[in-house]
Amino acid sequence: METQTIRLPVRTPFTVLATATSHGWYQTMPFRLDPELESLERAEALRDGRVMLLGIRDERSSRRGYRDVIVTVRGEGASHRGVAREMMRRCIAMLHLDEDLSGFYSICRSRPELRVALKAGAGRCMRGSSLWEDAVKAILGTNVLWRQAVVMINRLAELGDVCPARPALRAWPSPGQVTRAGERYLRDYVRAGYRAPYIVELAHRQKAGDIDLESLDARAAGMDSAELFKALVAIKGVGKSSAHFLMNLLRHYDHIAVDSATYAYAKRALFKGKRPTERQIRRRFAQFGNWQSLVYWFARWSPGLAWWEDAQGRASS
Repeated sequence: METQTIRLPVRTPFTVLATATSHGWYQTMPFRLDPELESLERAEALRDGRVMLLGIRDERSSRRGYRDVIVTVRGEGASHRGVAREMMRRCIAMLHLDEDLSGFYSICRSRPELRVALKAGAGRCMRGSSLWEDAVKAILGTNVLWRQAVVMINRLAELGDVCPARPALRAWPSPGQVTRAGERYLRDYVRAGYRAPYIVELAHRQKAGDIDLESLDARAAGMDSAELFKALVAIKGVGKSSAHFLMNLLRHYDHIAVDSATYAYAKRALFKGKRPTERQIRRRFAQFGNWQSLVYWFARWSPGLAWWEDAQGRASS
């Protein structure tokens, strides 16, 4: 089996572990995190059906102010230049390696509640390699305990193709694979409940070309935030909070997703035990402009695993 190693420099602060644990995606297929080795694995399917295994870690760079992300690609044809180029593109997107967060880090240096995140190299929100994956995971994570969402996501992921280099991992299923499985599979096995028809409809629409998530993904960073929000909530099953969460993954941070966990955090940390209104919360973070959702998210962030769950085990989104 062929192997290719890619070295990608990224400006500090950065670590793979802090980026992977930015939220709960690392608990879901096709990711697998080894917190002791501070490394991440993932299965990635090419358009021709081959499935590659990515091993991702970071190490000290010879360039001052950088760390190097080391990506090992294993699979049939992994040494091919085109495969390496595509895997590099996907890793850059998933870990936001090319993103300039200097404005956010400037805020971190002046805010005591953000210094833990700054020191640990946090600040980037890990995503999947496609908006299709992220949207489906967001839908399955709505109105449910996070541990239940993980079970649903990983059962759905069983539809994906097996990774020969790591048979325990499967690539994220394509819209066609979800369409062929059908709504009954999502209801009876995945236990997706009312979410099942939303996911099947999204798969049908993407497969038929009625919606183009790849195009939306490619355009998202340059879109106006209000326009992007409108496009996301137009996806059945994606509500306001989930849309705001997806906007974080798509590099839009000029918003706050106000949900039950936001209220709990604001009451405890910002309003001396008194429950604030949504307007009060938004006013509190508006001063941070284009970085306000990252300020909120990483003020709550902790280096521990599963830090984002509140006392009831619900995940903030």
